[in-house]
Amino acid sequence: MKPDYKLVAKAKYIHMTADLASEIWHEVYKRYFPAKQLDALVESFQSADAIEEDIDNDVNYFLVFLGSQLIGYFAWKMENTSLHLLHLYLKPAYRGKAIGRDIVASCERLARGEGRGRVWCGVNAKALPVQQFFKARGYRSLGPAESEGGIDRNELIFERML
Repeated sequence: MKPDYKLVAKAKYIHMTADLASEIWHEVYKRYFPAKQLDALVESFQSADAIEEDIDNDVNYFLVFLGSQLIGYFAWKMENTSLHLLHLYLKPAYRGKAIGRDIVASCERLARGEGRGRVWCGVNAKALPVQQFFKARGYRSLGPAESEGGIDRNELIFERML
């Protein structure tokens, strides 16, 4: 079965995305951040209000369904010459099943179709499996992301020229 992507635009879907983001972020990042800091990160970056603000700033969020089962989400934004993949998260049971690969390939096709020459994303510096995932797709590491507002994001930038 091939996954379906549903554009997040209505309040109902924004809240579904925020709930899913909280669930997945707590599972993924619990090994990297203390609980209180993780709660604050989720609230800052993936609460319903934060997602709505992203959407208002031209970020496109999509829920990923396999049949009627909600299994993940991703988000991207077109920039000058690139597509910035901001989020790609799947529930644990659906990782390693080529779904993430298909999402990345879809983003690359979209970028090419829009005349963008590159896709890029930030990956947590400690998330070695995610780094390997992108390297296996032809992405190269450009090194650490710049700090934002004096906060070290602890991310590496990965890009693929199209």
